[in-house]
Amino acid sequence: MSAHSKEVVDKFCDLCDWIMQVWQMRKFLFDENPHRPTLMEPRYEHFFYRLQEVLQASRLHELAKLHDPAVQGGAKGHINLSIDYMIEYGRWDTATEDRLRELNSKMTTLAKPVKDVRNKILSHNDLKVLLTSKELGGFDPGEDESYFLRLREFASLVRETALGEPFVYDDLVKNDVSTFMGDFLRGATTKAFE
Repeated sequence: MSAHSKEVVDKFCDLCDWIMQVWQMRKFLFDENPHRPTLMEPRYEHFFYRLQEVLQASRLHELAKLHDPAVQGGAKGHINLSIDYMIEYGRWDTATEDRLRELNSKMTTLAKPVKDVRNKILSHNDLKVLLTSKELGGFDPGEDESYFLRLREFASLVRETALGEPFVYDDLVKNDVSTFMGDFLRGATTKAFE
């Protein structure tokens, strides 16, 4: 059992579900799309480049927010619905709290560089970074896959322990991208022969 209300758990799980959807959208539309070269043809490349950048910025920003401290700004500050908040204010049993902290620690490997990006570029226009074109937020290939597996486990543990319900997330993004690509490719092929 947990001290978190159903409303708080639901909202937290919604945040986790949304970031997973955004990540999957970029992954299946760009990173793992065998038809990506078609998206980058001259007639489409500007549109899809912008879409790719928006999905990336959204994913990084949402991920950074999940790793904000539970309380910011001291006594007159505000509370963030974040992973830290879920751990610190959950009043979990020892085994659950230990596992949540362990998952958080492993997720921080990716979250730390992403927070740097958020603090320098996504939420602010850090002049020095912009002028030097310094790359921020890099991580090893596959690290995002591990991160999202851990985030799913974290949200599942929170929901199951607090509410006795499974964490059901939207795993239909791959199907949505596949449907879109089928329609897009049919249209692209038709245009090529006109």
